Amino acid sequence: MTEWKVLAQGALDAVKAARAEILTIMKRVYEVQYKNDRSPVTEADMASQAVLIEKLHQVDPSIPVVSEELKTIDYDTRLTWPRLWMVDPLDGTKEFVRGNGEFTINVALIENHQAVIGVIDWPVGDITYMAIKNEGAYRLEKTGSIRLHSHSFSNPANVVISRSHRQSEIDWVRRSQIAIRSIDYVGSALKFCRIAEGRDDVYPRLTPNMEWDSAAGHILVAEAGGQVVDFLGHPLQYNKPDLHNEGFVAVGDWAAWREYFVRQGTFSK
Repeated sequence: MTEWKVLAQGALDAVKAARAEILTIMKRVYEVQYKNDRSPVTEADMASQAVLIEKLHQVDPSIPVVSEELKTIDYDTRLTWPRLWMVDPLDGTKEFVRGNGEFTINVALIENHQAVIGVIDWPVGDITYMAIKNEGAYRLEKTGSIRLHSHSFSNPANVVISRSHRQSEIDWVRRSQIAIRSIDYVGSALKFCRIAEGRDDVYPRLTPNMEWDSAAGHILVAEAGGQVVDFLGHPLQYNKPDLHNEGFVAVGDWAAWREYFVRQGTFSK
């Protein structure tokens, strides 16, 4: 078994343990607090993070963890790390609080500014998505694993967008001259999963976001045959100085979409 596969198995075990913590807390009354940016954080976020850090350190204590609810490490230090885990212990906290089930646990291994392992767990759906660089993307269920393949170029397209940024993203799709067959409104990293599964074709994110929001989903989409790019058309990079993405587009068939955008002259933020 390759080292990446060993680490991926460790990440799988970690998210399963974190899932159990989240689902336990979900069944009872819990406190919701708000960070400086007014985004919610709950004890489920913190409990999941604690479990993930513990389990990932057990897999390989030499690999540091960068997580949404941890204090950010300065870039001069992070630059010396050959690799790191990038973690969102509860992606979609708003959806968790609303009780609609559209939240995930995201874990990615970053090497040389690229995601090389990605695990996205959907606790309510009892489904885990996993990808390893050059090994493919998979949906893992109780009945077995299914290899994922993103959808080839289609215009009209099935578009998936965030529940929180609807109008700006719909406006971008129209400005980009993408004909819309359907629009799905979905929370958390489940949008990446839908692209990787071939259920949707295009997922635009215009607002700034953090690297842990996209890292696991990026490698999942890429290994399924798609790509996640910035508005210059470059694949997203990770462990950057400020850990921010200024926006991105995830598509199931980047080569074909890139050709289309160039021909139309419409690919911009």
